[in-house]
Amino acid sequence: MAVQKVRTRLSPTLRKNQLLDTAKLLIMKEGLQRFTMEALSRTAGVTSPLVYKYFSSRETLLQVLLGREYSAFSGNLSTKLSGAKNFTEVLHIFIVSNFDHHAPGNILPALLNEPDIAIAIEKDVKKGRRQTASYLVKNAAGSYKLTKTQAGLLVSMTSGLSIAAAAYYNKSKIDREQCIETAMTYALAGLEKTSQLQQ
Repeated sequence: MAVQKVRTRLSPTLRKNQLLDTAKLLIMKEGLQRFTMEALSRTAGVTSPLVYKYFSSRETLLQVLLGREYSAFSGNLSTKLSGAKNFTEVLHIFIVSNFDHHAPGNILPALLNEPDIAIAIEKDVKKGRRQTASYLVKNAAGSYKLTKTQAGLLVSMTSGLSIAAAAYYNKSKIDREQCIETAMTYALAGLEKTSQLQQ
């Protein structure tokens, strides 16, 4: 006697999240350009009309997915920062965050690089960047007795440094922690030296 599969009806919230989770996995596996709503319905084991019931278009689904992923990433960063005791810890959190953001398998950069998708959270991203920069500049200026302009320049350079270090790590596959610590040492030395020159 054959065992019959029992289909479970998910609540609208669970179904929506299931579709977003499946879309994320498909994009990570196949790439954003190959992602289709039909592939999503097949992989999720639902009909195409059900997918379109929750998301009117591919673009809408990707915008919602971007919003969810960006919110999770930002929330995680805020939680970590709330426990930081000094500027060194703050800097470490931001460098690790850049490594995580640019890590293979993170779909945020791919979604943010698509203007039609990124427009959905453009204001949030700009606001987040302004708040992050302001937070870092204020902390760097206070910790190293720098002017706001000096701190702004050094924070901008440090951000570029950590992104470049993350890209180098992804290409070379050297030890991640060693790469992060090297970026930290380099950034802190620059801050320290600039601070000494001002005295």
